[in-house]
Amino acid sequence: MRAAASAFAGRGYDGASVDAIAASVGLSKGAVYAHFPSKLELYLGVLASLLEQAEWRLERVAGAVRDGSSPMEAARHYLGLAGDAQHAALMSELWRTAAIEAHIRGIVERFVEERLGSLSRAAVERGLPPAAALEFAQSVARFIDAELLYRRVDDAAGQVAGS
Repeated sequence: MRAAASAFAGRGYDGASVDAIAASVGLSKGAVYAHFPSKLELYLGVLASLLEQAEWRLERVAGAVRDGSSPMEAARHYLGLAGDAQHAALMSELWRTAAIEAHIRGIVERFVEERLGSLSRAAVERGLPPAAALEFAQSVARFIDAELLYRRVDDAAGQVAGS
């Protein structure tokens, strides 16, 4: 799964090949297909791990919300961990593939809904009334998305400059 995550982060869903993923870990393409019947199923496996990681990161953000951080300060708790570059790349790719794959779009919609619920609950626990908590949570979520996008663009620019 790590090799697949690296390939999807580096080349995107469309650019990653099962052949290259298999070769990078010394397997045949058939061995990969024995566990994942399609490239999409392999990608969904990577996404499951990515979204688990995102939930853990959101717990850090929710803690900052409960502790009184501003929306921007709270959002900064999402990043600052090992693996940020790959996480930002995979999250960006998740949003991109959601635009073209209905199944992925459903996954993103559930994630966005759950994220908003988690952040809203944290804001209510902080003492904000429900309507204000929802607005606060929406602001935090937008800052997280912006930070991910900026990180992805910065990392991609660094790769281009380094080559």
